[in-house]
Amino acid sequence: MRSVAPTSPDRQADSDSRPAPEKSTARTPWAVGIGLAVPVMLGYVPVAFAFGVLGHTAGLPGWAMVAMSLFVYGGSSQFAALQLITVGAAPYAVILTTFVVNLRHLLLAASVAPRLARWRRIEQAVFAYELTDEAYAVHSAQYAKRADRSKAEVFAFNAAVHASWVAGTVLGILAGDLVHNVEALGLDYALPAMFMALLAAGIVADLRGLSVALVAGVGSVVLTLLGLEYWSVLLAAATAATFGLAIAPREGRVDDEPGVAPPNAPALPTGSPLAGDNG
Repeated sequence: MRSVAPTSPDRQADSDSRPAPEKSTARTPWAVGIGLAVPVMLGYVPVAFAFGVLGHTAGLPGWAMVAMSLFVYGGSSQFAALQLITVGAAPYAVILTTFVVNLRHLLLAASVAPRLARWRRIEQAVFAYELTDEAYAVHSAQYAKRADRSKAEVFAFNAAVHASWVAGTVLGILAGDLVHNVEALGLDYALPAMFMALLAAGIVADLRGLSVALVAGVGSVVLTLLGLEYWSVLLAAATAATFGLAIAPREGRVDDEPGVAPPNAPALPTGSPLAGDNG
């Protein structure tokens, strides 16, 4: 039988005085992304639920509504398309209306594109496919705080939010026979309330952001009252973005800093007068 040497008192004291290894409390990028997605998911599920109920009531097949939530993935455009399909509008009218309603995504994508300049094309395409108003608000705020965000965090957020939209649609389809008056539930208020909370959190400490938000909000209301219902958001957003660029401090822009080239700028040939003193 093998004998075990007794541990000396000094060695025992040294081992007892060593601090226990600390457990890592850092969350993985996927966990961070899903954590950021939870507030948006809470707003998406009831609105998608209302879409599923309305589609079921209108007689649309369940697979068609789930396909819309998977591939169209746009709250206002899906409701607009659903209304047009219900009244028997021509397919080109449905497609054109959906396209016009979603034109604002061009502005959203243009705003966040510099953050994705180093991404591969396929990654940029997947990101753009799942870009919504609420996702843009969260991504803009997070990129302003942490420019080096992990791709895993970004994709986890987008995937979780998109999944909640599809899940809400499925729940609405299943409950379509039980709910006869969606408006009485007030579900349509969940998404605007959630988006206003995200907006307020992003502009509360920024006077310029508050000014841009006011210009966009007032402009959208005025254009809607003038009858430009489908163009109001796009025109108001473009006007507000131009206003925000006009009042932005020039010293904070990358392209105004000496010796710093803007993203994706072509390299200047050696000896060019524009290449700097080291050419």
